Amino acid sequence: MHIAVCDDNFADRHQMERLLGRESDKEGDSSRMYYVDSYGSPEVMLTHPKAYDLFFIDICRTEGLDTAGIVQNLKDKGATAPFVLCCSDVDYRKMGFPEDILYLDKPIKLDELRAVISEAKKQKDSVPDTIELRELMETIYANVSDVVYAKESGEDTMVHLTDGRDLRSIGKLWLFKRSLEDRHPEFIYSGSKMMVNCNHITSVGFMGVAKTTDGSTIHLSPAAAKYIRENSGKDNE
Repeated sequence: MHIAVCDDNFADRHQMERLLGRESDKEGDSSRMYYVDSYGSPEVMLTHPKAYDLFFIDICRTEGLDTAGIVQNLKDKGATAPFVLCCSDVDYRKMGFPEDILYLDKPIKLDELRAVISEAKKQKDSVPDTIELRELMETIYANVSDVVYAKESGEDTMVHLTDGRDLRSIGKLWLFKRSLEDRHPEFIYSGSKMMVNCNHITSVGFMGVAKTTDGSTIHLSPAAAKYIRENSGKDNE
């Protein structure tokens, strides 16, 4: 679980890092550990908003910045992870945030931190398994199962769907991969700039030339072709 902590109070930020680190150590299983990025201001965090599964935010001491604006900016940039607003000088509960926003009082108590993380996980799991894509000026939420392959293109990722559309996912391919988490092992890399959905590969031919369920032809890396042949039962043409 990748967590962003954005707090302009150094002591509070350090305490959160320490508490999350201790909780992560207790998980044991590396797939369930917490990976924490900590920020004193939001600028760097805002460059990769889709990289995170959970946000802890309290910015109330920096002139020109406020938590409400940061949350909206993150959402505008495609962040769909749960938000926990940490209440200190400002009680965010009184500011009219949407109902899905979570809250945590400072000083932070460990049992309350655990409870809000548990609630955030439930909230995240309840979100439909979709991915946000862009077509010109329109935002589209497509089912992950409809993604045939994804290719990095400049600073973004072009996503090819079963209906033939090629839509844009904001951010590089590694961000697209992270957004899928561990729930979609069917997506594998085929080189550093491309991922394929094994469920949409119908056959793998000579030199890794593969056919997909929508009739596309793609070129797999040798490693990807071998993996699909061995694990998906796709015979060579």
